[in-house]
Amino acid sequence: MEEKVGKAWDSDYETVPKHLVDRSWNVLEGKIRSQSRRLYRRRILYMAACLAALLFSTYYFSEIYNPTITIGNFTEIGKEVSLPDGSIVVLSPGSKIRYKKSFEKTRGAELDGEAFFDIAKDSTKEFKVETDFTTTRVLGTTFLITETLDIKNTEVKLFTGRISMSLNGDSTQSWEVFPGESFVYENGKTSVKNFGNNLFLEEEKQFSDFNGIPLEELFDFLEERFNYHFVRNEYTENKLVTLRINKSDSLPQILNLLSVINHTKYEINKTTNEVYEYKK
Repeated sequence: MEEKVGKAWDSDYETVPKHLVDRSWNVLEGKIRSQSRRLYRRRILYMAACLAALLFSTYYFSEIYNPTITIGNFTEIGKEVSLPDGSIVVLSPGSKIRYKKSFEKTRGAELDGEAFFDIAKDSTKEFKVETDFTTTRVLGTTFLITETLDIKNTEVKLFTGRISMSLNGDSTQSWEVFPGESFVYENGKTSVKNFGNNLFLEEEKQFSDFNGIPLEELFDFLEERFNYHFVRNEYTENKLVTLRINKSDSLPQILNLLSVINHTKYEINKTTNEVYEYKK
Protein backbone atom coordinates (compact mmCIF):
# COMPACT_ATOMS: atom_id res chain seq x y z
CA MET A 1 0.00 0.00 0.00
CA GLU A 2 2.78 2.39 0.92
CA GLU A 3 4.54 1.59 -2.35
CA LYS A 4 1.41 2.40 -4.39
CA VAL A 5 0.91 5.68 -2.53
CA GLY A 6 4.52 6.63 -3.15
CA LYS A 7 4.31 5.94 -6.86
CA ALA A 8 1.09 7.96 -7.09
CA TRP A 9 2.72 10.84 -5.27
CA ASP A 10 5.80 10.86 -7.51
CA SER A 11 3.88 10.51 -10.77
CA ASP A 12 3.49 13.44 -13.14
CA TYR A 13 -0.05 14.57 -13.92
CA GLU A 14 -1.28 16.84 -16.64
CA THR A 15 -2.19 20.32 -15.40
CA VAL A 16 -5.93 21.00 -15.43
CA PRO A 17 -6.83 24.17 -17.39
CA LYS A 18 -7.91 27.14 -15.25
CA HIS A 19 -11.27 27.57 -17.00
CA LEU A 20 -12.16 23.96 -16.11
CA VAL A 21 -11.23 24.57 -12.49
CA ASP A 22 -13.36 27.74 -12.41
CA ARG A 23 -16.25 25.92 -14.03
CA SER A 24 -16.03 23.12 -11.44
CA TRP A 25 -15.98 25.62 -8.59
CA ASN A 26 -18.98 27.46 -10.04
CA VAL A 27 -20.92 24.20 -10.35
CA LEU A 28 -20.03 23.26 -6.76
CA GLU A 29 -20.88 26.73 -5.46
CA GLY A 30 -24.21 26.66 -7.31
CA LYS A 31 -25.13 23.35 -5.73
CA ILE A 32 -24.24 24.67 -2.26
CA ARG A 33 -26.31 27.81 -2.76
CA SER A 34 -29.24 25.81 -4.14
CA GLN A 35 -29.19 23.55 -1.12
CA SER A 36 -28.96 26.60 1.19
CA ARG A 37 -31.97 28.21 -0.50
CA ARG A 38 -33.98 25.02 -0.22
CA LEU A 39 -33.04 24.74 3.45
CA TYR A 40 -33.98 28.41 4.02
CA ARG A 41 -37.33 27.95 2.29
CA ARG A 42 -38.02 24.86 4.37
CA ARG A 43 -37.30 26.81 7.56
CA ILE A 44 -39.57 29.69 6.49
CA LEU A 45 -42.37 27.27 5.58
CA TYR A 46 -41.89 25.44 8.87
CA MET A 47 -42.04 28.69 10.87
CA ALA A 48 -45.12 29.84 8.92
CA ALA A 49 -46.83 26.51 9.55
CA CYS A 50 -46.03 26.75 13.27
CA LEU A 51 -47.39 30.31 13.43
CA ALA A 52 -50.55 29.33 11.55
CA ALA A 53 -51.04 26.35 13.87
CA LEU A 54 -50.58 28.61 16.90
CA LEU A 55 -53.10 31.19 15.63
CA PHE A 56 -55.60 28.48 14.70
CA SER A 57 -55.28 26.74 18.05
CA THR A 58 -55.66 30.07 19.89
CA TYR A 59 -58.82 30.89 17.89
CA TYR A 60 -60.12 27.33 18.20
CA PHE A 61 -59.76 27.16 21.98
CA SER A 62 -61.07 30.72 22.32
CA GLU A 63 -64.20 29.77 20.38
CA ILE A 64 -64.61 26.62 22.49
CA TYR A 65 -64.31 28.30 25.90
CA ASN A 66 -65.80 31.67 24.92
CA PRO A 67 -67.67 31.30 21.63
CA THR A 68 -68.98 34.16 19.50
CA ILE A 69 -72.77 34.52 19.51
CA THR A 70 -74.46 35.94 16.41
CA ILE A 71 -78.06 37.15 16.53
CA GLY A 72 -80.00 38.55 13.59
CA ASN A 73 -83.42 40.17 13.52
CA PHE A 74 -85.44 38.75 10.63
CA THR A 75 -88.77 40.08 11.90
CA GLU A 76 -90.52 43.37 11.16
CA ILE A 77 -90.27 44.71 14.72
CA GLY A 78 -87.41 45.49 17.13
CA LYS A 79 -85.83 42.49 18.84
CA GLU A 80 -84.56 42.78 22.43
CA VAL A 81 -81.22 41.09 23.14
CA SER A 82 -79.74 40.68 26.64
CA LEU A 83 -75.93 40.74 26.75
CA PRO A 84 -73.78 38.85 29.31
CA ASP A 85 -73.18 41.96 31.47
CA GLY A 86 -76.86 42.87 31.70
CA SER A 87 -76.77 45.43 28.89
CA ILE A 88 -79.84 45.55 26.66
CA VAL A 89 -79.84 45.92 22.88
CA VAL A 90 -82.94 46.55 20.78
CA LEU A 91 -81.99 45.24 17.36
CA SER A 92 -83.78 46.85 14.42
CA PRO A 93 -85.28 44.69 11.62
CA GLY A 94 -82.68 43.40 9.16
CA SER A 95 -79.81 44.03 11.57
CA LYS A 96 -77.27 41.66 13.12
CA ILE A 97 -75.09 41.70 16.25
CA ARG A 98 -72.10 39.57 17.32
CA TYR A 99 -70.65 39.29 20.84
CA LYS A 100 -68.75 36.90 23.09
CA LYS A 101 -70.63 34.54 25.40
CA SER A 102 -68.62 35.86 28.37
CA PHE A 103 -67.53 39.45 29.08
CA GLU A 104 -65.04 38.32 31.73
CA LYS A 105 -62.07 40.16 30.17
CA THR A 106 -63.59 42.64 27.73
CA ARG A 107 -67.06 43.97 26.89
CA GLY A 108 -68.13 44.65 23.35
CA ALA A 109 -70.13 43.81 20.24
CA GLU A 110 -70.01 44.11 16.47
CA LEU A 111 -73.04 45.59 14.72
CA ASP A 112 -74.37 45.36 11.18
CA GLY A 113 -77.33 47.68 10.68
CA GLU A 114 -79.11 49.60 13.45
CA ALA A 115 -79.58 49.02 17.18
CA PHE A 116 -80.41 50.89 20.38
CA PHE A 117 -77.99 50.18 23.24
CA ASP A 118 -78.63 50.52 26.98
CA ILE A 119 -75.19 49.67 28.42
CA ALA A 120 -74.84 48.46 32.01
CA LYS A 121 -72.50 50.67 34.03
CA ASP A 122 -69.03 49.32 34.82
CA SER A 123 -66.45 52.00 35.69
CA THR A 124 -63.56 49.51 35.37
CA LYS A 125 -64.41 48.05 31.97
CA GLU A 126 -65.45 50.00 28.88
CA PHE A 127 -67.95 48.69 26.37
CA LYS A 128 -66.94 48.85 22.70
CA VAL A 129 -69.29 48.70 19.71
CA GLU A 130 -67.68 48.27 16.29
CA THR A 131 -69.27 48.85 12.90
CA ASP A 132 -67.59 48.72 9.51
CA PHE A 133 -66.37 52.31 9.84
CA THR A 134 -66.48 53.45 13.49
CA THR A 135 -65.83 52.35 17.06
CA THR A 136 -67.94 53.59 19.99
CA ARG A 137 -66.50 53.36 23.52
CA VAL A 138 -68.68 53.78 26.62
CA LEU A 139 -68.81 52.87 30.33
CA GLY A 140 -72.59 52.99 30.78
CA THR A 141 -75.06 54.91 28.67
CA THR A 142 -77.85 54.75 26.09
CA PHE A 143 -77.34 55.43 22.39
CA LEU A 144 -78.52 54.51 18.91
CA ILE A 145 -76.20 53.36 16.11
CA THR A 146 -77.34 53.39 12.49
CA GLU A 147 -75.03 51.99 9.80
CA THR A 148 -75.81 52.33 6.08
CA LEU A 149 -73.25 50.37 4.08
CA ASP A 150 -74.30 51.37 0.56
CA ILE A 151 -73.51 55.05 1.21
CA LYS A 152 -70.72 54.38 3.75
CA ASN A 153 -72.58 56.18 6.51
CA THR A 154 -72.63 55.62 10.28
CA GLU A 155 -74.56 57.79 12.75
CA VAL A 156 -74.42 57.49 16.55
CA LYS A 157 -77.01 59.38 18.62
CA LEU A 158 -76.36 59.73 22.34
CA PHE A 159 -79.29 59.83 24.77
CA THR A 160 -77.64 59.55 28.20
CA GLY A 161 -74.07 59.44 29.54
CA ARG A 162 -71.04 60.19 27.39
CA ILE A 163 -69.27 58.33 24.59
CA SER A 164 -65.95 58.49 22.77
CA MET A 165 -65.91 57.95 19.01
CA SER A 166 -63.07 56.95 16.69
CA LEU A 167 -62.67 55.82 13.10
CA ASN A 168 -61.49 52.29 12.43
CA GLY A 169 -57.85 52.25 11.35
CA ASP A 170 -57.15 55.76 12.72
CA SER A 171 -55.94 55.97 16.33
CA THR A 172 -54.83 59.60 16.07
CA GLN A 173 -58.28 61.18 16.46
CA SER A 174 -61.27 60.77 18.75
CA TRP A 175 -64.49 62.71 19.37
CA GLU A 176 -66.37 63.20 22.67
CA VAL A 177 -70.16 63.13 22.27
CA PHE A 178 -72.65 64.37 24.89
CA PRO A 179 -76.40 63.74 25.37
CA GLY A 180 -78.48 65.26 22.58
CA GLU A 181 -75.57 65.12 20.13
CA SER A 182 -74.99 62.81 17.20
CA PHE A 183 -71.70 61.74 15.64
CA VAL A 184 -71.92 61.33 11.85
CA TYR A 185 -69.44 59.63 9.54
CA GLU A 186 -70.35 59.98 5.87
CA ASN A 187 -68.12 59.38 2.83
CA GLY A 188 -64.92 59.89 4.79
CA LYS A 189 -66.09 63.06 6.62
CA THR A 190 -67.04 63.39 10.29
CA SER A 191 -69.22 65.82 12.23
CA VAL A 192 -70.85 66.22 15.65
CA LYS A 193 -74.20 68.02 15.79
CA ASN A 194 -77.34 68.41 17.90
CA PHE A 195 -80.55 66.66 16.95
CA GLY A 196 -83.97 68.28 17.40
CA ASN A 197 -87.15 67.91 19.41
CA ASN A 198 -90.00 67.91 16.89
CA LEU A 199 -93.15 66.48 18.42
CA PHE A 200 -94.48 65.39 15.04
CA LEU A 201 -93.49 63.13 12.16
CA GLU A 202 -92.56 65.14 9.10
CA GLU A 203 -94.00 63.85 5.83
CA GLU A 204 -90.66 63.78 4.02
CA LYS A 205 -88.89 61.92 6.85
CA GLN A 206 -89.29 58.31 7.92
CA PHE A 207 -88.57 59.05 11.60
CA SER A 208 -88.45 61.79 14.23
CA ASP A 209 -85.94 62.22 17.06
CA PHE A 210 -87.05 63.41 20.50
CA ASN A 211 -84.25 64.85 22.61
CA GLY A 212 -84.69 65.27 26.37
CA ILE A 213 -88.44 65.91 26.30
CA PRO A 214 -90.73 65.37 29.31
CA LEU A 215 -92.19 61.88 29.27
CA GLU A 216 -95.72 63.22 29.72
CA GLU A 217 -95.33 65.38 26.58
CA LEU A 218 -94.33 62.28 24.67
CA PHE A 219 -97.43 60.53 26.04
CA ASP A 220 -99.55 63.41 24.69
CA PHE A 221 -98.01 62.87 21.26
CA LEU A 222 -98.57 59.11 21.41
CA GLU A 223 -102.16 59.54 22.58
CA GLU A 224 -102.94 61.65 19.53
CA ARG A 225 -101.11 59.29 17.18
CA PHE A 226 -102.53 55.96 18.41
CA ASN A 227 -105.78 57.04 20.12
CA TYR A 228 -104.84 55.50 23.47
CA HIS A 229 -104.95 57.20 26.88
CA PHE A 230 -101.78 56.99 29.01
CA VAL A 231 -102.56 56.77 32.70
CA ARG A 232 -100.17 59.05 34.64
CA ASN A 233 -98.62 58.03 37.95
CA GLU A 234 -95.48 58.59 40.03
CA TYR A 235 -93.37 56.77 37.39
CA THR A 236 -94.30 59.27 34.69
CA GLU A 237 -93.67 62.51 36.59
CA ASN A 238 -90.56 64.65 36.08
CA LYS A 239 -88.94 62.26 33.63
CA LEU A 240 -87.08 63.21 30.48
CA VAL A 241 -86.61 60.85 27.54
CA THR A 242 -84.63 60.81 24.31
CA LEU A 243 -85.49 58.39 21.53
CA ARG A 244 -86.24 57.95 17.84
CA ILE A 245 -89.70 57.03 16.55
CA ASN A 246 -90.12 55.68 13.04
CA LYS A 247 -93.28 56.22 11.04
CA SER A 248 -93.73 52.47 10.79
CA ASP A 249 -93.36 51.86 14.56
CA SER A 250 -96.38 50.40 16.26
CA LEU A 251 -97.41 51.34 19.79
CA PRO A 252 -96.01 48.06 21.28
CA GLN A 253 -92.67 48.72 19.56
CA ILE A 254 -92.42 52.21 21.03
CA LEU A 255 -93.45 51.00 24.49
CA ASN A 256 -90.85 48.24 24.28
CA LEU A 257 -88.15 50.85 23.64
CA LEU A 258 -89.44 53.07 26.44
CA SER A 259 -89.36 50.14 28.84
CA VAL A 260 -85.66 49.68 28.12
CA ILE A 261 -84.90 53.38 28.52
CA ASN A 262 -86.94 53.93 31.71
CA HIS A 263 -86.55 50.46 33.26
CA THR A 264 -90.33 50.19 33.47
CA LYS A 265 -92.95 48.01 31.84
CA TYR A 266 -96.17 48.91 30.03
CA GLU A 267 -99.53 47.23 29.79
CA ILE A 268 -102.03 47.93 27.00
CA ASN A 269 -105.72 47.53 27.81
CA LYS A 270 -107.45 47.24 24.43
CA THR A 271 -110.89 47.20 26.04
CA THR A 272 -110.54 50.64 27.64
CA ASN A 273 -107.89 51.94 25.21
CA GLU A 274 -105.57 52.75 28.08
CA VAL A 275 -101.84 52.26 28.70
CA TYR A 276 -100.45 51.69 32.20
CA GLU A 277 -96.83 52.06 33.32
CA TYR A 278 -95.31 49.95 36.11
CA LYS A 279 -91.88 49.66 37.67
CA LYS A 280 -89.96 46.53 36.64
